[in-house]
Amino acid sequence: MKRPVRALRRAAAAAILCASALSAAQVHAQAAGAGAAAAAADPTAAAILARIREIRAMPRADNAAAVGAQRVELNAAWRFFGNYRDDAIPLLRRELAAEVRAARPSPQLLLDAACFLAFYGADADQPLVLQAALAMPPDAALDGPQLFRLMHAAAASRDTRLLPMIDRAFLRQSVTLPVPQQGSAIDETGLRVLLYGQFGAAGERHLAGMLRDEALAKPVLDVLLLVGSPDSAAAVLPLLRSADMEVFARAVNVLLRVGGPPGRQALLALNPQDLTSEAATYFASIREQLARPPSSQAGQGALADAQVRRLLDTLEANQGRYEGVDPAAIVQSRLPRQELLERLGRIRERSAARATNEALADIETTTALLNAVRYRDQ
Repeated sequence: MKRPVRALRRAAAAAILCASALSAAQVHAQAAGAGAAAAAADPTAAAILARIREIRAMPRADNAAAVGAQRVELNAAWRFFGNYRDDAIPLLRRELAAEVRAARPSPQLLLDAACFLAFYGADADQPLVLQAALAMPPDAALDGPQLFRLMHAAAASRDTRLLPMIDRAFLRQSVTLPVPQQGSAIDETGLRVLLYGQFGAAGERHLAGMLRDEALAKPVLDVLLLVGSPDSAAAVLPLLRSADMEVFARAVNVLLRVGGPPGRQALLALNPQDLTSEAATYFASIREQLARPPSSQAGQGALADAQVRRLLDTLEANQGRYEGVDPAAIVQSRLPRQELLERLGRIRERSAARATNEALADIETTTALLNAVRYRDQ
């Protein structure tokens, strides 16, 4: 006799509630049981699970030397997983799902399993990658470049809970990312731009708030120079009174290059007598430039509105790559100012999703376009 549909639904709901009430220990026990069953049937699965257990058993590193030694072992495990990618992905997915629910998760397993899924898994793995990033113990000593890869992948979610973690690992510390394919590296400012830039206006607001910390003023201003807008001007203005010449010069550049008309007006209102002699000398060197407002280029382009919109569509679809796109055609278009600001803002966020020096160059181009567009109708 068939059970009534309502009774079946109640039974299913009860099962779900029971599953959600499992303790972390039970989760690990279930994962271990499933792993043992898989290992008994498949030697490849057994070898993969053995590697995962080795990673989980790693002690927490307490210095840079220990981090480096563990990275050698983790890189070997990464290569092993890559050799058996199709077999490794479902096992890493299952073990990571258990780890994020553990009372004391392994930072090494969170980091490398999540990175592997971010690079080689499915789009459906992205929420799990975010969970792993959020579950990372704040005091864990980890390899900086690998941690960047995880945080950069997780930042695509624009989940602002990540921002304090990014502050701690990348704003208060200097990390660079080697790019061996190009024989180069991305410096600490570039990495910060690629992380905060994905959050758009929320990232900028967060950075502006960090300017209250004198120790962070220089790195924050360096990032705002590429991801800022007039919205940051109020937070930057007090730094024009700084006795630190490097802070003063950075604040001036931020207001000049991303502050739009409000930033320029704030600089023109500066009284040189209120500045240190060094700051006054520097300010005098740019005063003439400030006195000449940028001319609006709107309507000077030859492309029709529909063609310019297609260019913007292409930029968004290609993650902000300007290859084959003339930036002048955008700033000289007749498109409405607000439409351009919104679309260019999205394009800048798209560029930040690419962890390359080329992406940083594209972000710089978009930021220059944004500032030029802000002078329309002035």
